[in-house]
Amino acid sequence: MLQARLIDDFKGSPTLLFWGDNADMADMLDQLRALDTDRPVARIGLGENTVVIILAAQSGRSHVKSDAGVSWECSEETLRRTADLIGPLLNSTGHQFVDADGQAEEAVISANEYPPDFGR
Repeated sequence: MLQARLIDDFKGSPTLLFWGDNADMADMLDQLRALDTDRPVARIGLGENTVVIILAAQSGRSHVKSDAGVSWECSEETLRRTADLIGPLLNSTGHQFVDADGQAEEAVISANEYPPDFGR
């Protein structure tokens, strides 16, 4: 199961972490590619490990906020770049970084590096 969580101090900085296995990376990639003006929101994870990804109109947007829940607002460019970065994780172990602002300095997408209960 693909998990996501905002971690205040992940290796020295606030980070939005997405983690799972290769099949989870494929699921995340499908969800990101499906975002458009008709479907501008996707939910990643379950329960306390849930992040809402929102398609933002602002160019270059990659903004993390935490109000009632955690959300990551991304422009189309950011979503395309993130999808390109996920590609190599479909058949490997590793991680990719996406710059962010707001309550996280970056988003990290990780395949096969952390257990499902990581961060609890």
